[in-house]
Amino acid sequence: MVNDSKALKKLKKIQLVEPELLLSKSIAIVGSSSKILKENYGEFIDSYDDVIRFNRSITKNYEINVGSKTTLRVVNNHVFDNLDIRNKGFTNSPKNFVKKLRNSSILFIGPDEGPWNRRNKNSHKSNKLFKFDYLKLYEVKNVLGLDTDKNLQIGTIVIGLCILSDIKPHIFGFDLNNEKRTHYFESRPESSSHDAIAETDALRRLVNKGLIICD
Repeated sequence: MVNDSKALKKLKKIQLVEPELLLSKSIAIVGSSSKILKENYGEFIDSYDDVIRFNRSITKNYEINVGSKTTLRVVNNHVFDNLDIRNKGFTNSPKNFVKKLRNSSILFIGPDEGPWNRRNKNSHKSNKLFKFDYLKLYEVKNVLGLDTDKNLQIGTIVIGLCILSDIKPHIFGFDLNNEKRTHYFESRPESSSHDAIAETDALRRLVNKGLIICD
C-alpha cells in the first residue's frame, strides 16, 4: 500500500480485522444515502488518502457527488456471495458484483461464515481480502454506546472500527435524521434486521463528542 517509513507512520492498524489492514488517518467513509446527491462532494472526497465505500455502491455518473476513488470496499454476506437481490426490492443490485472487481481491497463483514469460506470462488485472485471478526461485534457496540441485540449495519460497524483504531473519520452520505433509508443509486426496501434509529442516535452522539466529522 505505502512503502516509505514516514508514510507508514501515518497508517493505523484496523482492530478486529484479519489479515492486517492498514488505513490512513485521512479517511472518508462514503455512505449510500440519497442525501449525498444534494451536495457536490466528489472532489473533496477524492482528496482523502483512503476512501471507503459499501456493498454495490457505484460512482459512475455520480462522480460530482460521491467522487470516483475507492481504496476499500466493505461488503456484507449477500454482496460477497454475489447474490442477485433485485427481486427483494433493490433495483440496482445485480449478482456477481464482487466477482467482477479487480485489484481491489475488500473487507467482508457478516455473521455468516459461508460466503467467506467460498472467497476463492466469490472474488478474483487479484483482490486483497479482509475479514471482520464478527464474534467481536460487542466491542464495536461498546465503543458506539449501543445496547441492542440486533446486528449492526456495516457502515456503522466501520465507523466503530475507526474509533477503536484511533481514527477520526469524515463521513458522507449518512442520514442522521432518522428519515427513511435510501440509496442514491437505486430504490431499496425497508429492513427490520437492524435497529436503524438506535444506530443513527449513536452516530449523532459521536459527532457531538467530536469523534467523527459528518457532512
